[in-house]
Amino acid sequence: MINCTTYKLFYLGLFTSLFFVGCADKGMTDLEQYVNEIKAIENLHVDEIPEYQHIPPYFYAVQDMRNPFLPIINNARNPNLIDFLGNNNATDDDPDACSHHPNVNRVRVGLELLPLDALEMVGMLEMDGIKWALIVSNERMIYRARQGDYIGENDGKIVDISEEQIDIMELLPDGKGCWTYELTSIRAFSK
Repeated sequence: MINCTTYKLFYLGLFTSLFFVGCADKGMTDLEQYVNEIKAIENLHVDEIPEYQHIPPYFYAVQDMRNPFLPIINNARNPNLIDFLGNNNATDDDPDACSHHPNVNRVRVGLELLPLDALEMVGMLEMDGIKWALIVSNERMIYRARQGDYIGENDGKIVDISEEQIDIMELLPDGKGCWTYELTSIRAFSK
C-alpha cells in the first residue's frame, strides 16, 4: 500500500521536473543575439577635453572718462538749456564754473531710483500739447515721463522727447571736484 507521503513526493518531483523543463526553453536566443550585436559595435573615438588655460582679468581703466559717442554740450552756446535745468548760466570763462552741484535734499522717487541702462523707451504719446514718453524698466514696469521730470541716478532731467529718443541732461562729476552737464539719450525700442 502506498501512503500519503509517497504521493506528495511523487507530485513534488513531477512539479520540479516540469518547472525545469519550462525554464529550459530557448526563447531568449533572439534577445541574446541582439545584445551580442550591440556589444560588438565599436565605440566612436572622442577627443579629450582640452586643458583649461587661465585668462587673466582685464582692468578697464577708462570707465570714468567721457563717452566719445555722446556730443559735448557747450553751455555758452546753449544757455536756455541750463536755465531749463534751474541753474545759473555759468560758462567756461566764469570763475565760478564749479557752482553746479546736485541737490542732495531732494527726495528721489520713481525713475530716479533706476539706472538709465535699465530703462527702455517703448513709445511716445501727446495729450493736451504735452509729450509723454513711455518707459519700461528691467522689471517690466511701465512709467510715463514728460519734459522736466527727473530720471536716472545722476540727477538727470528730461530736456526733450521725440518719437526716436528721450534726451536727458545729467549732472556728472568731472573728477576734479566739480560737476558738469552731459547730454544722454535713451533710444526708442525697435523690433
